[in-house]
Amino acid sequence: MKRLLPLVFLLSGCAVLHRHDPVVAAPPPPAPRAACVDTSQIPDEPPMVGQKFNGDARHDLQILAPNALALRQWGEKLQTLLQRCAAPVPAASDAPPPTAKS
Repeated sequence: MKRLLPLVFLLSGCAVLHRHDPVVAAPPPPAPRAACVDTSQIPDEPPMVGQKFNGDARHDLQILAPNALALRQWGEKLQTLLQRCAAPVPAASDAPPPTAKS
């Protein structure tokens, strides 16, 4: 019986610790916003060309170069769309001076 007593205390302590663990809740979903870009304006991603490579550098470069240009143009179009959506960040000189609280 005396040997069981420390075991009972140990197990009851684990149960108490487990019971008091904080519950981590998922953050609430973001509030819906108005769309700043019409989905029809979003350009299609250029096709993937990796499966067309055969290991011959000359052949692979003829596939890779035009695709790299297409990816660059696609990225520039996406950046333009994102810049329209992004809120302007005020410059430090535009910020109002801090007010003293009484």
